[in-house]
Amino acid sequence: MSTSDNQTELLEHLKSYLGTIRQIESARSEEGNRGYDLVVFHREDPGITTVATNGLRFQQITSMLPEELVCTLWEAHAHIAHYLVDTMASIILRNGRGLDYGVVVGSEEPIIDETEIRAVLAHPSPYFGGGFDLFPSRDAAKLQIISLIPITANEHELVKERGSEALFEKFRENRTNLFDIRRPSAV
Repeated sequence: MSTSDNQTELLEHLKSYLGTIRQIESARSEEGNRGYDLVVFHREDPGITTVATNGLRFQQITSMLPEELVCTLWEAHAHIAHYLVDTMASIILRNGRGLDYGVVVGSEEPIIDETEIRAVLAHPSPYFGGGFDLFPSRDAAKLQIISLIPITANEHELVKERGSEALFEKFRENRTNLFDIRRPSAV
């Protein structure tokens, strides 16, 4: 399969879960080539926007499988999803190492102004089901899609102590709205 066919198939896979493409921000700019496009998807119901990398998988990084990043938030927070995906992809390229599920990248200070969000958790998608995360399929995966979940300092501590599944149990117990970056901590 050619690279062009592979890109088309991946975009079709993403569209089937994430909705329509609203924008593609090219990897190329006056500053050079950052190594990946940013693709903005939108789903009317429930009014969410997902920003995804497209091209990170072709870069020289160490990871279990080639990977792309996504972050899904309410439409009003699309700029924050853009910021988180672009920042994490830049860090991955700089370090030459991809993200594994369960990894948390955080800060002592809030990473988003006027919120409790201090970190992002790399995780399989909690929104789109098991068929979303491995492309083209679970049985023949050639690409891993890493969802970036914004989390608070207390949630980060719980992940360190008991793992990400314990955090997702708290999210379920509290019916935490993960699309909302202004949400209170679930812990």
